[in-house]
This record gives sequence, C-alpha cells and structure tokens, in this order.
Amino acid sequence: MNISIFLIGFVFFLGGVSVWLLPAFKLGIYLLEWDFLSLKFNFYFNSVLFSFILFLVTFSVLIFSTYYLNSELNFNYYYFVLLIFVGSMFSLNFSNSIFTMLLSWDLLGISSFFLVLFYNNWDSCSGAMNTALTNRLGDYFMFVFFGLSVFSGYYFLSFSMFSSYMSLLLLLTAFTKSAQFPFSSWLPKAMSAPTPVSSLVHSSTLVTAGLILLMNFNNLVLQKSFISFVLIIGLFTMFFSSLASLVEEDLKKVVALSTLSQMGFSMVTLGLGLSFISFIHLVSHALFKSCLFMQVGYIIHCSFGQQDGRNYSNNGNLPNFIQLQMLVTLFCLCGLIFSSGAVSKDFILELFFSNNYMLFFSLMFFVSVFLTFGYSFRLWKSFFLSFNKVMNHYSSTVFMNFLSLALVIFSIGFLWWLNFNLLNVPSLFLYVDFFGPLVFLFMMIFLSFMVLKMLFKELTYKFLVDYLAKNSIYKMKNLKFMDLFLNNINSKGYTLFLSAGIFKNYYM
Repeated sequence: MNISIFLIGFVFFLGGVSVWLLPAFKLGIYLLEWDFLSLKFNFYFNSVLFSFILFLVTFSVLIFSTYYLNSELNFNYYYFVLLIFVGSMFSLNFSNSIFTMLLSWDLLGISSFFLVLFYNNWDSCSGAMNTALTNRLGDYFMFVFFGLSVFSGYYFLSFSMFSSYMSLLLLLTAFTKSAQFPFSSWLPKAMSAPTPVSSLVHSSTLVTAGLILLMNFNNLVLQKSFISFVLIIGLFTMFFSSLASLVEEDLKKVVALSTLSQMGFSMVTLGLGLSFISFIHLVSHALFKSCLFMQVGYIIHCSFGQQDGRNYSNNGNLPNFIQLQMLVTLFCLCGLIFSSGAVSKDFILELFFSNNYMLFFSLMFFVSVFLTFGYSFRLWKSFFLSFNKVMNHYSSTVFMNFLSLALVIFSIGFLWWLNFNLLNVPSLFLYVDFFGPLVFLFMMIFLSFMVLKMLFKELTYKFLVDYLAKNSIYKMKNLKFMDLFLNNINSKGYTLFLSAGIFKNYYM
C-alpha cells in the first residue's frame, strides 16, 4: 500500500513541476456545451500558479499521512476521499462554466464532511455536521446566484437589474466557504479531523475556495458598495479570530484561528480592490501554513495525541531541526522583514493606511495585525517553553524534518522569485528577503551552539569546583564515613588477595 501512496505522491510532484515549467499563457478547453450542461476549463496564470502550490502541498501531505496515520484501519478509505477532495479543488480552480463549478463546489463540501468525520467520535461528528451544514448554506447561495444569472439571460431582462442582488449572493457564498465573520464557527470545529487533513484543507484548499471564487468574478464584485462590505467583514473576521486565538487552549484550534485571521486579511486586501496581491498572499500563506500544521501534527503525534497547550512539557528534547523550521514558519506568519510573508503583507499594509478609512477600522486592523505576534508567541511558548510537567514523548522519524523543510524552502525561494518578477518592489529588499531566512537559520544554529557551550562550561565548573571539592571535604571531615570507607577498601583488598591465592593454588 505504501508503494502506491508514494507513487501517487510522485505523480503529484511531477504534476507540480510540469505546471511550474509552463510559461504564462491562457488556454481554454471546452469539452461539452449543451445549454446549461457544459464542461469548460480555463488555464491562465493565476489558476496555474495556484495549482502548482496545490500540487506541492498535496505531495507533502500525502507522504505526511503515511507517517501520521500509520497502521490505521480505514487508511484506504481516507486516501480515496482525500484524492477526491484534491481533484474537486483542481476542478474548481480551472472550471469556467456553471455546471463544473457547481459540481466541484458540491464535491468539496461532501468530501470535506467525510474527512472531518474520519475518527467517528462525538467531537468529529459535531464538527462534521457543523462544516457540512454551513457549506450547504453556501451551496444554496451559489445555486440561487447561478439561477438568477440564467434567469436574467432567458427572459431578456436587464443583467444590471440582477447584478446587485446576485453579487450579494456571491459574497455570501464566498463567506460561508472561507469562514468569514457570520459563518466562521465551523473552521475551529473542523479541527477534529486528522492533522494531515487540517494541513491540506485549512491551509490551501477549502478556506481558499471562497476567495478564489470572488477573484474569478472580480469584475462583478469589485464595485464600490460591495468592496466596502467585503473590507468590513474581513476586518471583523481578523479581529475576532485573533482575539479568540489568544485564549484558546487547543493548539490545533489556535493554528486554525490564525488561518481564519489570514483569510480575513486576504478579504481585506480584496476589499481594497487588490485581487492579485490578495492572491499572492493566499499562495504564500498556503505554503507556510501547511508546513506549520505538519510541524504541530508531528509534535502532537510525538506527545501521544496531546493537544491541550497546558499539558506540554520538555518538547525541547525533540529534534532541533523541527523547532528551527517552526520558528521560521512563525516568522513568515508574522511577516517579519526577512521572511516570505513580509513582501505581500508590507504591500497590503502600505495600501491600507494610504487610504482614508474611519479611525475605528484602522485601529482594528492595526490591533489584528499586531495580535499575530501574540498568538505566534503563545504557540511557541506552549510547545517549547514549558518544563513544569512530566510528559513522556518520543520521536519516531527523521524524514519529517526534511518533508516540511521542502515547504519552508519553497515558501522562501518561490515567493522571492514571484515578487521579484511580478511586483514593483525594490530589488535590494527582495535580495534581503531571499537571504534573510538563511541568516536567521545560521544565527539560530550559532546561538544554540554558543548556549550549549556555555551550559557545558558552567556545568563542568559547577561539578569540579562546587560539587566535587565540597563533597570530598565533607566526606573527609565525617569520621564515620571515612572509617566505613577504609574498612570497605580493606575488605575488598582482602577478598581480592584471597581469590588470587585460591586461583594460584588451583592453577598449580
């Protein structure tokens, strides 16, 4: 079974490479067109770029699944549903007709329901039902939206009459799928799925589907009244999810809420009218967030399934490589100046604050962006800075280190290439952006080496000067101890001579 899984993973990897090598083009494939029933697929720069990232993340997640769900009874079923899910996401990404879009949208919802339901306990059942019902609501909005558009075409009524109502329905569809403000409760609840599912679904697929839909229809949505609506909803989502992630104890839910916050950030960008910048932020987020989910999943796996942040301890004994990668991904999440999140975030922040918005919204936006550092530090603190509890853990593989490393490298190098070629950012900044994470990495390794050296020096000094000298003086002063000690040596020597004599006599 594992060989077939690696073969499927290899196919995904090859697909990603082939998409990467394709130049910028626009290609339409029309397989069938018969009234409403039509199969049309459109290949252009955005969809090809997103599919490359999807290929890469899926390849990593498929391999991670074999490690995380090792010896699971329903593994074949899980794999089948996961592949259906990924296929429907590709179909939605490339689809250019109502029928294909509705079909792939429905398949996404159904397969995500079965993936969240995988463990089949009370928690996963409630999470799956919540996910499915919210997504059903989105399906209804989408169906009505397409129904209205067909209606306006059939009865020779003006399209503009319908477009205002239809745009609202389209926005609601995207809000349900991308878990925006009124419908955001399903995303943390869907964390009862296995971690590889969370890594794929809640980083680069299900939650981004709504945003991709809005970007496909951006000429319809980008009108003044709707754009401000999108902006405000995105702001509320950012703010509330950032606040919730500061008090949440389940660490997988903290990562899910950070995803929700970043989705809100992308919505704000879309609300500013910057659909391509929003798309770039989405792509960079998909890379480092799936990587973060993998590392969190690895630590949960090593701690025997423990998810409560209050019960972790001594995770510093896990491989240092994982810790360094997690630090780099958290830097990307915060958008520190030398990381991949910086370029798109910097662009968005600059364009947001150059507009004249209400002070209340500007303050809300600023606080939400600032809280990213809060929950990132909290995540790090819960994992690696608590030593007060006795909690056993084990580390069972070295391969995991290098699996997420590939995603880290791509999130740095690929985005550097993308920004260098597509955005009007000074080249010096981008060169620094490319070499910065390497400097971070070397600095961390150097610092950890120096700390270890200092620690060992200190320990040696403590042992030789304090412990050994002190103890030997105390023992010398203690006459009873010395008497017993000398008697012990005497008896040992006597026994040695006796045994040597017996051996000599026996030999003679």
